Amino acid sequence: MSSLSLSHPKLSAFYLQLSQQLGAGLTLAQSLAAPSPAPYADCARLLRLIHDGEPVDRIFASAGDWLPEEDRPFLIAAADTGRLPLILKTLSERHAHLGALQNRVVYTCLYPVGVLHFGSLVFAFFRLIDWQSGIHWSTPRFIAGALMILLPFWISAILLFVLTRRRNPFAIFFLNLLPAIGGYRRQQALADFAFSLGHLLEAGAPIEDAWRNAGQIANSPRIAAAAEDIRTHILDGGAPGARLMSHRVFPHDFVALYQTGETAGGLDKNLLHLAQIHQERANQKLSLAATIYPGLLFFTVAGLVLYIVITAYAGYYGTINKMMDGM
Repeated sequence: MSSLSLSHPKLSAFYLQLSQQLGAGLTLAQSLAAPSPAPYADCARLLRLIHDGEPVDRIFASAGDWLPEEDRPFLIAAADTGRLPLILKTLSERHAHLGALQNRVVYTCLYPVGVLHFGSLVFAFFRLIDWQSGIHWSTPRFIAGALMILLPFWISAILLFVLTRRRNPFAIFFLNLLPAIGGYRRQQALADFAFSLGHLLEAGAPIEDAWRNAGQIANSPRIAAAAEDIRTHILDGGAPGARLMSHRVFPHDFVALYQTGETAGGLDKNLLHLAQIHQERANQKLSLAATIYPGLLFFTVAGLVLYIVITAYAGYYGTINKMMDGM
């Protein structure tokens, strides 16, 4: 399988192109054969599977790593029920949103990280000053001074990123404790779960499979455990709505709208409405985090620079006073 991963904008473009081609009457084989952001070699391999008569679920399951695992249940369910163009358009819009969100986070972090790097250089430079004899330049000492601040920062950032991507429970627990970030993660997980469950049901997936796949997509151990419990309840002949109240991970408004859709009809629409509600709440938490943490980092660096300057001037005036006392 291909190990190439596609960015959110490229996935969005690929899904939209595929949706338009299928909607225009082209077959899946003809659509995959057209030039697209997807890896050419992998598309050619999938085409061979189509020509060999392999079922659609096997074709999507056989795609390389460029096709996200969390997208595959949507594609398989939609292909089985003839709703593939609609789901592809939905996935395109979702990845466009995720790409914009990712860019927003990156741009928000650029300024405070730049300030941190500037502060580390100032700190390293002032370490080279002897207020009695002047500047004693040493490249190794200058680099070591900068690395005293930058190395712990980058090691911590990279380690947290890697552990989070691997869903390490300690990293997730730490992130969930952080003000604003923890709230964002909880709301985003509920938004992802409601979005996934709603569209899987809309695509025609069996409800027990929809619950299991949505729980895995949500990127929340608590939601995944609750979804698996409710899936077992469904297989035993029970309705999911009656079981929701036993899981505190689902808030009251989520439970109420789900039960209403379950009894009155329109469950998939209610779930998609819930996805919008929790996505808006997640965006609000993210905006708060984008204000709090860059500000904290900025003031930390500013405090460090101020401390260095005050210490430097104190050393300078101390030297002047000693010289005056010796006269």
